[in-house]
Amino acid sequence: MQRTDKAAASVVAGIAAGAFTLSYEALQRVYLGSAGNRDLSPIYPLIVEGFVTVAVWVAYRLRDFGWKATAYPWTLAALFFAYSLWSNSLPDTVPGPVIRGVPSMAVPLAVHLFTHLLKKREPELVAEDEHQDDEEPLYEEPWPAWELPAVQASIFPAPAPGTVPASITKPQAVTVATDSSAIIRAWARLHGHAVKETGRIPDAILKAYAKAHGGSVVTP
Repeated sequence: MQRTDKAAASVVAGIAAGAFTLSYEALQRVYLGSAGNRDLSPIYPLIVEGFVTVAVWVAYRLRDFGWKATAYPWTLAALFFAYSLWSNSLPDTVPGPVIRGVPSMAVPLAVHLFTHLLKKREPELVAEDEHQDDEEPLYEEPWPAWELPAVQASIFPAPAPGTVPASITKPQAVTVATDSSAIIRAWARLHGHAVKETGRIPDAILKAYAKAHGGSVVTP
């Protein structure tokens, strides 16, 4: 906001504050003149002047919906402004029933003015909600599929074909000459194989021992 705009806004605010103060006092006197409650008299001017302010604000919010949308709030603003002008200019001519009936009339009009605002802006609000629903979710599944981070993939790359050690791709060899025959005989008896204390161990037992240990028999 430019300096001239700020100065103009300050002047407008000052004029509005001064006018509200004077009108507030006049409306309070009018209310007290109609045998109104003295303790509640400060509320009466707020109802009148506040309704004018709110009606103008609603008209401003609906400015993009055409004159038909703004006609109703402008009409209410003009109605309460006319009553405020009447009460300030000719306070003695305002009938008591009219003075006391203004708050009762302001209640349904304020509620209807609010529903008028919501009704006109409802398509706009629905469009905003639909736009939010169209946004893609963070994850299509409850838990995203885990992938190896790029840093770890660069540090631990997948082995190229043909470079995997033979000890991983092939079963471990069990060399009978280097394996203790006593261990093989003890394992065979533990697993229900019949084997002699001495002599050559049968090939079937050697193969079973090698298979149980994830290898294959390699004769020396």
